[in-house]
Amino acid sequence: MKHMLRFSLIALLALAVMPALAQTVTLTIQETHLDGEVSVSFDDGEYENDSIDKLDDDDLDMGWEGDDLNIMTSFLRYRDVQIPQGATILSAVLTIYAHEDEADEAIITVYGEATDSTVSFTETEALADRDFTTASVPWVCSDSWTMWQPYNSPDLSVIIQEIVNRAGWVAGNPLTIFLQGEDQGASWLDNARDFESYENIEDPDDGGDGLHHPERIPTLVITYTTAGVEDVKQVAVSVYPNPAINHNLEIQLAAPIQGEASLHSMDGKCVQRMAISGQSMSMDISTLPKGVYVLKVSDGTIDRTQQVII
Repeated sequence: MKHMLRFSLIALLALAVMPALAQTVTLTIQETHLDGEVSVSFDDGEYENDSIDKLDDDDLDMGWEGDDLNIMTSFLRYRDVQIPQGATILSAVLTIYAHEDEADEAIITVYGEATDSTVSFTETEALADRDFTTASVPWVCSDSWTMWQPYNSPDLSVIIQEIVNRAGWVAGNPLTIFLQGEDQGASWLDNARDFESYENIEDPDDGGDGLHHPERIPTLVITYTTAGVEDVKQVAVSVYPNPAINHNLEIQLAAPIQGEASLHSMDGKCVQRMAISGQSMSMDISTLPKGVYVLKVSDGTIDRTQQVII
């Protein structure tokens, strides 16, 4: 399992549906108030063990601080989640940007908050005041991270599914994701990964430009359908390595198809296209700039999409 994660192999069981049946919502952390002239959000922050550390820091920590014996748990509260109660969640991927160059392994477990409508966070509350979902997803960060580069979580659909299945869930409610570290033992290693928060003003003393970067705010992309189970076809898809670490992106399908694969930038522009005739293919990405892309695999009837980091 660690071997697969080390090479950033994201092998998701993607649910592919007719394009008209699948819908996608893109959620980002929003401003809660102004501190002077500075835009601030209390919808993201971090707990140090059981207590909130900060609500307005420029970075968030998740993992284990072995020198101080602190478990760090980041939280992300997303508002106005327009997904109907009981919808089928096809995929849910969190994209975050590294705040530092880091290589020490961080063992993270991702949860949601088990509530119909998560409330705002305050600096005086304890982590024990929040109820976690039964569903959770492990995320072992063992690859090296590069400052200000994007990284994708594993598929979090089981967590979102539990939340929207709640009897009191209503489209438009907010939801919260927790990224909790675990005790990895006393050590001088930094087993906590730091990532960009809503504020993310980059300190020039740390190599930054002194500017706010809205494109680096943690983003949760959820794809869902309200179609009946009989309208949904399960298709196993593997894309690796993801993030890409060489000049080729390997794509593996559960069954052979005739069609095409295309890679799109986040503004919708097609930057790479190739024909498919079979079950596996290799896409040359050597000329593409670093960033987040969407891979689309189509046989003319069914579209399969997956987020890819280069």
